[in-house]
Amino acid sequence: MEKQSYEKKAYETMKEKILNGQLRTGDRVPENTIAKELGISRTPVRRALVMLETEGFLTIESNRGAFVCESKVTVGRFIEMLEMLEVLTIKTMDKIETKGISFEPQHLYRRLSVMEGHLKAGNSSGFVEEGWQTIFDFIAYMGNSYANNAVRKMGIDFLTKAPKEIILIPFHNGAYLIEQYMRMNELLRTKDFDKAETIVRELVNYFIIKTFR
Repeated sequence: MEKQSYEKKAYETMKEKILNGQLRTGDRVPENTIAKELGISRTPVRRALVMLETEGFLTIESNRGAFVCESKVTVGRFIEMLEMLEVLTIKTMDKIETKGISFEPQHLYRRLSVMEGHLKAGNSSGFVEEGWQTIFDFIAYMGNSYANNAVRKMGIDFLTKAPKEIILIPFHNGAYLIEQYMRMNELLRTKDFDKAETIVRELVNYFIIKTFR
């Protein structure tokens, strides 16, 4: 196995442990244990730790090691994220409509198919990560670097700094989420932008209500 593959394996293993709660906020990442578990040296593990720190999953302290970042996404912050995504999604739809941008529904269908697979398999972390990537891919149609960076940052914050009960909200309502995405995708394909925007607003309101239940 090549060095890059070792790093990727270490990266994916540690990231999964963080997302599924095996490594919790404030936990020190057991560098030696990870290396032994994967049958590799500590060097690719250390490189993977740097990658995870860059993405906001960890903080690395000199002479102390790497620690899982403190959770900072509260219910209030989650609702702010939902409202921001509503604004950005509708603005993206407006730009697709007014600028005549070519929308490719098949790409979104493929993303939703992957999400559905994660949902059926009970893979909550895979489902949520794919969901954020789906949002990012759609916002990219706007062609606005600020919007792209904002969504990327929100996704990283959500995955790394939200408590598990908030992270699981999309997964627990996954069937409904996929159904509404499918409807939205079909409406965009047929250029019925007003109805597509209505679905976005209803979807955000739905998740705000679910957050308080």
